[in-house]
Amino acid sequence: MKTRFLLLALLLVSCKPTDEEKILTGEAMGTTWKLAWRGAPVTGMEKDVTETLQKWEDVLSQWKPGSDLSRFNRGEPATPELQRVIDLAEEIHKASGGAFDHRMLKETGEAGFGPGGNGIDLSAIGKGFAVDRVGERLREMGVNDFVFALSGEILAGDNEWEVGIEKPDPATQETARIVLLKNRALATSGNYRQFKPAEGGLASHIIDPKTRRPVIRPPSSVSVFAKDCATADAWATALFVLGPDFPVPDGIEAIWNAGR
Repeated sequence: MKTRFLLLALLLVSCKPTDEEKILTGEAMGTTWKLAWRGAPVTGMEKDVTETLQKWEDVLSQWKPGSDLSRFNRGEPATPELQRVIDLAEEIHKASGGAFDHRMLKETGEAGFGPGGNGIDLSAIGKGFAVDRVGERLREMGVNDFVFALSGEILAGDNEWEVGIEKPDPATQETARIVLLKNRALATSGNYRQFKPAEGGLASHIIDPKTRRPVIRPPSSVSVFAKDCATADAWATALFVLGPDFPVPDGIEAIWNAGR
């Protein structure tokens, strides 16, 4: 029997189950999460997932005044946990030629998609990073055959899971295509959920570092496969800025999807 459940930009469909699948759901980081796994349940799974996500929300949230990130943006030193994510963001900033830029908190706020203020914004990498940490915790608990999704960021463990990518259509939640995921991550960025109407398409919440203004495209999305979810998350943002003609770097794959 196959289990289907819809999670924002991603429809997760179990594939080739060997045991009855179990599902947990919850809320964190301003969105919802879902976990499906095969095998026996492990005591404390929901608690551990919740605590892991809460920890990283307390580190990375741009909305919480007391988060490590908010304190850093007010001039305090970065905590080791926050610095770990900043260092990864800097790496992808350089690798993408600046298309991924985490230093635009002000511009995101001015466009109406953020809390405002000055400093850095790690929302385009933070959820993916938190997903990776959940994956690590699940494996520590002996759960290896799983799929975990937080908003549009997803990580699959051992054995194949089917993942349906949502069509970038603001009016529907139809599936554009289904892909198999195993020991890989997938993240999707687009302009069909957070947007404002604009001439030539939709103005997204993604800011172009060159113009310092929202990227405008017809309804569309790009889904990126990578070894970890933080990398997929950040490169999905970078590629949405760069466009479908940009050659993807080694180690990742990208699928572009067009809306109606």
